[in-house]
Amino acid sequence: MRIARALAWLPVGMVVAVSGCTNLADRGLAARVDDWTLSEERLAELIVLAQPFPLDSAAVHELAVHWMAGAALSLRAAAGDSLEGSEALAESTWLEQREAMLTRDRAERLGGAIGLDEAAAERTFREGTLRLIAHVLRRVGPETSSSERLLQQRTAERLLSTLVEGGSWDQLVAESEDAASRQAGGLMGLFGPGELPVTLDRTAFRLEPGQVSGVTQSSEGYHILYRPRFEEVGSLYASRLYQRRLIETDMTAAESDRATRGFVVAPGAVTVVGVMANDPSEWLASQQPLATWGAGPEDVEGAAAGSLTAGTVARYMFFLPPESLAELTDADPEARTRFVRDLGTRELRLADATARGLALDPAVAENYARLHADEMEYWTRALELDGADAPSRDALARHMESVVSRREEVRSLPPLLEAWLLGRTESRIRGRGVLAAIVLAGGMLTEAGGTTGNDP
Repeated sequence: MRIARALAWLPVGMVVAVSGCTNLADRGLAARVDDWTLSEERLAELIVLAQPFPLDSAAVHELAVHWMAGAALSLRAAAGDSLEGSEALAESTWLEQREAMLTRDRAERLGGAIGLDEAAAERTFREGTLRLIAHVLRRVGPETSSSERLLQQRTAERLLSTLVEGGSWDQLVAESEDAASRQAGGLMGLFGPGELPVTLDRTAFRLEPGQVSGVTQSSEGYHILYRPRFEEVGSLYASRLYQRRLIETDMTAAESDRATRGFVVAPGAVTVVGVMANDPSEWLASQQPLATWGAGPEDVEGAAAGSLTAGTVARYMFFLPPESLAELTDADPEARTRFVRDLGTRELRLADATARGLALDPAVAENYARLHADEMEYWTRALELDGADAPSRDALARHMESVVSRREEVRSLPPLLEAWLLGRTESRIRGRGVLAAIVLAGGMLTEAGGTTGNDP
C-alpha cells in the first residue's frame, strides 16, 4: 500500500493541532462511510501532520481509503457483524486458502512424479542455478526526498558494518523494512537467473554460500543480500525446490489439460478485463463468465464443467499492486488473454480438487483462523472497538493521527475483508475532495514554511 511506503520510515515532521473526524459537510467532503465523514479540511490536516509526505492524488487517496476502512470496521462491529466469524475469516484469507488448496492439489496429483531426496536437493544447491536468497531492505520510493534517500543508504551501510564487526544476521533482519521477509529471517524466496530485479540478480548470483553482499540498490530501496549455507537451510531449500518443481510440472501439463477440457476464453473477456482493472470493486458480484471449460473424461473423478467469473477475477485484482493494474489496463489483447487463461486454469484446478473432496489441511485452517484473530485483536485495540463509547469517531481520529505521525506502524486490512466491510456500508470517496485537500494542505505548508515529500 502506497501510504505505507510513504510513511513507514520517515521521521516525524511538524506537529499541528487537528480536530476530530466530525461532519463538516458545508466545507466539502473527501470521503463518507454511512454518516461518518472525512472533510477536505480534516484530510488536509492529516497530510500536514504526515509531512514529509507526497502531495499527489494517489498517495492522499490511499490515506483517505485507510480512514474509510477504519470507519467501516468501527461501524460494522457496532452493528453486530462478527469480525471473527466464518464470513469475515473467508474474506480475510481468501487468497491464502486458495494457494494452500492449489499446493495440496499439486502434491496429490503430481507429487509421485517429483523424485527429490535430500541428496538431489543438495546437488541442485551446489550447482547454484536455483538460490535461496535472504535480504535486509531499507525502503525508498519515487516519493522519497533526496535527504531521506541518503539517510536510508547510510542506515543500510551502518547495518552492514554491524555485521562485519561481529553482529548477527538476525540483528540486521530486525531492522529490515520488508515485513513479509522479516518474519522468515529475511528470506525472499528461491530464484533462478533473471528472476530478481537486474541489480539484485547480478549480486545474488555472485554470492557464494554463507556470503553477504554490500549495499545494493533497487527501485525498492537499499538491500543487503545473504546466501545461506546448505547446512542452515537444507530442509527449507528442499521444500521450496519441491514446490517449484510441482508448479513447473503443473504448468507443463496445463496446456494439454485445457485442450482436453475444451477451455475457452469468452468473447469480449479481453475488453472486460481492461475495464475491470480501473475499478475491480464494481465487479465483485458479477457472474459474467470470462472463461469456460467442459467436463473431463468419465474416469477423472469430479472433473465437471465450470467457468471463471468476472467476480472471481475482480477478487484476484485486489491483490495486484496499482502499477500492475495500470499495466493490465494498457496491455495488448494477447497479454490480457494470458491473464484470463492463467486465472481460469487455477479455478479449474480448484473446482476439480473440491469436487473430489480435497479440503484445506485442518492445521493450516487453524493457523489462518489464529492469524485472522490476531488481526482483529490489533484493530479492536487500535480503534477501541471494545470501548464503552464504541463506535468512536474520536478513536478513529486518534488512530489516524498515530499513523500519520509515525507513532504507529501503518497496517492495512486484508483487501477483500476491507472491500467486504465497505460493501456493507454506504461509502464513497470524492476525487475532487481529495484534490481540494491537497490544495489546502499545500497552502497550510506554505504558510507555515514547511516542506513536503516532493521536495529535493
